[in-house]
Amino acid sequence: MVDYICQYLSSVQERRVTPDVRPGYLRAQLPESAPEEPDSWDSIFGDIERIIMPGVVHWQSPHMHAYYPALTSWPSLLGDMLADAINCLGFTWASSPVCTELEMNVMDWLAKMLGLPEHFLHHHPGSQGGGVLQSTVSESTLIALLAARKNKILEIKASEPGADESSLNARLVAYASDQAHSSVEKAGLISLVKMKFLPVDDNFSLRGEVLQKAIEEDRAQGLVPVFVCATLGTTGVCAFDRLSELGPICANEGLWLHIDAAYAGTAFLCPEFRGFLKGIEYADSFTFNPSKWMMVHFDCTGFWVKDKYKLQQTFSVNPVYLRHADLGAATDFMGTEMAKYFESLVRNEPFFEIPAKRHLGLVVFRLKGPNCLTESVLKEIAKAGRLFLIPATIQDKLIIRFTVTSQFTTRDDILRDWNLIHDAATLILSQHCTSQPSPQGGNLIPQTRGPRALAKELSFPSVSRAGDDPDQARKVIKQPPHVGASPVRGEGSRHIETLLDPLDDCFSEEAPDLTKHKLSSFLFNYLSVQNKKAVRSLSCNSVPVGDQKPLPTDGSVKNGGSCRVRIFSRFPEEMMMLKKSAFRKLIKFYSVPNFPECSSQCGLQLPCCPLQATV
Repeated sequence: MVDYICQYLSSVQERRVTPDVRPGYLRAQLPESAPEEPDSWDSIFGDIERIIMPGVVHWQSPHMHAYYPALTSWPSLLGDMLADAINCLGFTWASSPVCTELEMNVMDWLAKMLGLPEHFLHHHPGSQGGGVLQSTVSESTLIALLAARKNKILEIKASEPGADESSLNARLVAYASDQAHSSVEKAGLISLVKMKFLPVDDNFSLRGEVLQKAIEEDRAQGLVPVFVCATLGTTGVCAFDRLSELGPICANEGLWLHIDAAYAGTAFLCPEFRGFLKGIEYADSFTFNPSKWMMVHFDCTGFWVKDKYKLQQTFSVNPVYLRHADLGAATDFMGTEMAKYFESLVRNEPFFEIPAKRHLGLVVFRLKGPNCLTESVLKEIAKAGRLFLIPATIQDKLIIRFTVTSQFTTRDDILRDWNLIHDAATLILSQHCTSQPSPQGGNLIPQTRGPRALAKELSFPSVSRAGDDPDQARKVIKQPPHVGASPVRGEGSRHIETLLDPLDDCFSEEAPDLTKHKLSSFLFNYLSVQNKKAVRSLSCNSVPVGDQKPLPTDGSVKNGGSCRVRIFSRFPEEMMMLKKSAFRKLIKFYSVPNFPECSSQCGLQLPCCPLQATV
């Protein structure tokens, strides 16, 4: 078994990431009832590969980018083996003293490593708080809400001794941002506490003035605000609520401030990311998942509270069989660099946009244009199963989440996965453009070329791992800013700026010299700004004709005169350093139909073909 585990983890990158099975596939391969006789070890091992592995999503694969990570490590695996062998239960100190005492000390270590306030430590003068291990952040959020609810009800009953607890509970209200995890909503449902989801700012952060306004409005309606869940690293776009603004409001208004840092919490091991913790001193509870980035096996969640006695008054039971004599006395960073690299690849392509600032190891992106294009790209990627991505929605825009989930992910892995995404996007865009009729009655792209042929024609060679002729490649001029970038929101708003501030970890990384469509992107940007002349779109194998001509009514394309010198004489000197083969590809055909309204027909912010020429 140990050998099999080693072999699996060392070769997981070679397996298909997602299973190619249908719901119910396993039932047909298993007997109707459990076997009455034992099976041989060799037979069981055969079943692992034959029956089990075909249905596995390989979360440890470097090509798994769908969810936030669930990492493993050899120390964690061996520790689990030893703990499973001992298999003791630590529900009280007496049931196994080392369970309680080791947990308390380790949680103090971890709190200090993260830079949490001293009131979260078990062993500190004057501290009434401490940390415990839970199964999930969802469970921790529910516990925090139940403790806050109980504490607020006891406060109200002190002034209204005759009040019924159920009627008091109906008056309670809690808050979170509209980007909060679904477990926050579930916690409200289970606790029967109204949960209000408040709007966020342009950076998808919950701000203090929004919370203050909601509290005042609810108090005016006779409700009792009790709880705020602030998220550090939201599931959708890894956004961070402003603790420095929310904390003082919670303290002044008497609200329990709970912090959900499920994914981003591990980042605070690195001091450079602790700017997001400004205001943590106001927190009543804090939770995060070591099982994501710390390479600790699932399930493992760290949960700290400022006052552990508020938990005890909520959940404490003390049956006789749990009592004992001492009852009173006992009580490396992965992902961000690879994500920066992936972000640089996305930003280098004019057909993609990044609608939210990158934080830590999550990059969200989409194809410019209608949501159906991004959805189609995801479906195309899912067909092959060589890469796993999932969608999300922010403000009615469909986005793709790309998370670096494996500690073994390399730049080659990121580049390979980006090429898969790029190929799928090229195919979808070519199909979309081909299907749109032109105003003159013909097609934007001649129907004699199928979508796949067009995609192949539009695609320049993929980025190679070693790099082809890097000295020549460096001579290509860097692209100017992308033309025609669409705003994230509706009219009057603007694309989210990526200006650095004290809470910003979005350190820029220069895009690599060698990326797909480098030549096409250069031509598009250079020619489209020359003298602000009108432009028309070209296929990748065409050059402009001398005069502007309408499309033939039958949709056919006729060869015209050659104007090669005209277009190439306008290029900067550096462009002539490119390989001659690239130019031969560009001048294969000498004429092209005129379709100046291509962008509106395709429903895209940019022309559907990457080249433009002046007319």
